[in-house]
Amino acid sequence: MAFDLQEQEQIDAAKAFWQQWGKWISLAVIVVALGYLGYQGWKYYRSHQAEQAALLYAPVETAVTEGDAGKLVASAKALQDAYPKSGYAARASLLAARVAFDKGDTRTAEQELRWVAGNAVEPAVKAVAQLRLAGLQLDAGQTDAALAELAKPIDATFLPQQLELKGDALLVKGDRQGARAAYQEAIAKLAPDAPQLALLNVKLDALGGEQ
Repeated sequence: MAFDLQEQEQIDAAKAFWQQWGKWISLAVIVVALGYLGYQGWKYYRSHQAEQAALLYAPVETAVTEGDAGKLVASAKALQDAYPKSGYAARASLLAARVAFDKGDTRTAEQELRWVAGNAVEPAVKAVAQLRLAGLQLDAGQTDAALAELAKPIDATFLPQQLELKGDALLVKGDRQGARAAYQEAIAKLAPDAPQLALLNVKLDALGGEQ
């Protein structure tokens, strides 16, 4: 009988505990379950998005092989519209810019580079677009636009290249002192065996003065 009484007390205690905390425990379980399902769903969504973007990237490779700038730009635009934050969209747009430039279509090249610079998620890809855009503007005589682009933050790995281009732009504007400072700063950020050093030193020598 004592055993039955003890068992009943345990049952009653369990009921009381459940009445007080049961709904919160259930809610916690539901939240955890939903969180897990949401995470799994997000993983599936990301995987599905990547697969679909990869399918749209296939025509890009074909267009590059054929040298078809029109098809390449159209394929890049499809990726921009459907999957703007995918690596495929940024890479397709970089390729479109290169092919357009090779064909003499600098306007389209600039548009593609602007899109990548403004939308690329990967810092390195974004940096490449920024540098190419600034170089394109400098070649076109748009020195102020190039300097404005070069004033924007860039991935640290590409900072020496950005500084070198900045020096080139300042030199075009006649600011020899500013150009020298930019070249010197670029050199300071490079490793002693960096291939870029040789050309930078040539540019500094051409400016004369202290290095």
